[in-house]
Amino acid sequence: MLAPYEYPKEIEFIDALPMTTTGKVQRRVLRLQEEERCKNS
Repeated sequence: MLAPYEYPKEIEFIDALPMTTTGKVQRRVLRLQEEERCKNS
């Protein structure tokens, strides 16, 4: 069971996560994509 504050406010589905050559998720790129999406909305 999760507390109410632990639930995500929204969920966004994307085709693929940006990855490095070693297979790690590029969180910085994800943040930049989210900022761009918010600016364009």
